[in-house]
Amino acid sequence: MVTEQAADCDLVIIGAGLTGLSLACWLNSLSRQTDQTLPRVCLLEPRTDYHNDRTWCFWDTEPHPFRELITHRWSRWQVSRGTRTVSQSSRQAPYAMLPAGEVYRHALDCIRSCPAFSLRQGVTVQAVEESADGVLVSTTAGQWRARAVIDTRPPEATCLNQALGFWQVFTGYEIHRPGHGYDSETATLMDFQPCDGHVCFLYLLPLDTDNLLVEWTEFHPGGERPDCRARLDAWLDEQNFGGFTVKRSESAALPMFPITGRRDPGRIIKAGVGAGWMRAATGYHFASCQRNSADLASQIMAAAASGHWSLQPPQTRKPWLDWMDRVFLRALQQHPEAAPDWFLDLFAATTAEQMARFMNDQPRWRDAVSVASALPTGRFLQAAVS
Repeated sequence: MVTEQAADCDLVIIGAGLTGLSLACWLNSLSRQTDQTLPRVCLLEPRTDYHNDRTWCFWDTEPHPFRELITHRWSRWQVSRGTRTVSQSSRQAPYAMLPAGEVYRHALDCIRSCPAFSLRQGVTVQAVEESADGVLVSTTAGQWRARAVIDTRPPEATCLNQALGFWQVFTGYEIHRPGHGYDSETATLMDFQPCDGHVCFLYLLPLDTDNLLVEWTEFHPGGERPDCRARLDAWLDEQNFGGFTVKRSESAALPMFPITGRRDPGRIIKAGVGAGWMRAATGYHFASCQRNSADLASQIMAAAASGHWSLQPPQTRKPWLDWMDRVFLRALQQHPEAAPDWFLDLFAATTAEQMARFMNDQPRWRDAVSVASALPTGRFLQAAVS
């Protein structure tokens, strides 16, 4: 049993990836704004060091602790297949890129400079047990007792409904190639490539006239993972893209599966990808992560002030939007060959601002109507019924 006197900290955050670090930064920001004392927070992270291992991209429309660290913004973006290209542009809602290295550096500096925070790396959590007055967290480095826990660990693969979704598998290179020839003002979100039985596309972000990030991405149904690195290398060879240097690489397999998070209040709250914060139909995560982290940070500060440590999981998006995503994923499973035309029609039927809101999990009803009207009624009705 955890008592007020015996608690090692007020809050344990399991995982210090994007969600855990974002939550720590939001807590620090709220404390400074309100002049309120921070609760004692311990972050437990299995990795032993941090690398610039990925990028987060999103439509830049909302404030967050990392906004000043954004390295690139594109006011124009496009999707294409063969000779057909659909473009959108907006200076009010630009597409933005944030390197993980910048996020890690800023967040780790924040944690080190705040006496209320502690970060333990190389620690793997083995069990989390809740009682009436606290939580006991057992790890490879001992036990922590806390009044509440935010668990940001990813979902177990065995818990995902493999019949309704995909793995978004990708490999990317940040390349230095003087005079690469791509328009540095335009982000290519999807350049669809020939693929057998599933969706494949190039994702290309020109960073300036000499540098770019290019990724080969596949929506894969599961089983043996595709060799995206070999396919990206082959594409670069086909483009006669010689004379380049790979500055860094990144790869991942993101779970594009609907995840229904627990809505009951309590002392243990799931957060991040494991709580469904990642958009199942797109793989976008950053904007909703910041919004939900801000929500949790406000609750934690209120709990620290009141002593009542029962937290409410944030509602990441409206239920009808999750329903639309399920239907879209089902339709993609049934007709993967049609996906390129669906995406191009979707971008053609919406404005840039509508797309930014829709992809950032904040669509209006009119946005949803525009999206629905762009897609083939018969096939999506079939997917909805099935």
